[in-house]
Parts: sequence; structure tokens; C-alpha cells
Amino acid sequence: MSRALWDPGAQPERTALAWSRTTLSLLVAGLFCVRLAPSPAATALAAAAVCGAVSLQLRRALAGHRGRGRRLAAGASVADPVSVLLATVLTVLLGVIGMLFALA
Repeated sequence: MSRALWDPGAQPERTALAWSRTTLSLLVAGLFCVRLAPSPAATALAAAAVCGAVSLQLRRALAGHRGRGRRLAAGASVADPVSVLLATVLTVLLGVIGMLFALA
């Protein structure tokens, strides 16, 4: 007799935790950019960009987590390509800010 191992809550929980870790690491990288800013105006700009993007990412991750279990149990897709795109844009933005600070 074969028993399928499937926990309807485990996969969405792992996904939510992974997005939380990714967002936290981007926040830390953003804070390093803020710390290395060459001027007070650049510090304010970098802090606003990082805090805004990270808060948007956290909001999306929490909102997506609520319905993920229902969609998974129903057999629907639980992928969230917008969060992936947002994390990619934030990573590129932090890279650009870091390069601009290095050149200044």
C-alpha cells in the first residue's frame, strides 16, 4: 500500500519563509547602501527606495500567503511571478545604487 506524503500547509509555508528570508537579505543589502551613501541627500534617497521596495515586497508576500493554501489544495498554480520580478528589480536597483555610490 502506497501512501502519498502531502501536507497542504508545508509547501506554502516554505515558500512564504523563503520570500521572507529573501526580503530580509535585500533589506540588509539596502541598509549597507544607505550606510555607504556619500551625502545626506543620497542617504535619504537610498533609504526611501530601499524601505519602499522592501515594504511592498513584504506586503505582497503576506497577502499571497493567505490564499496560497487554498489554491494549492484546489490544484491551482501558487506561483507569484510579480514577487519574483519585484525582488529582481530591487536587486538590480541596489546594484546600481552601490555602483553610483562607489563612483561618487
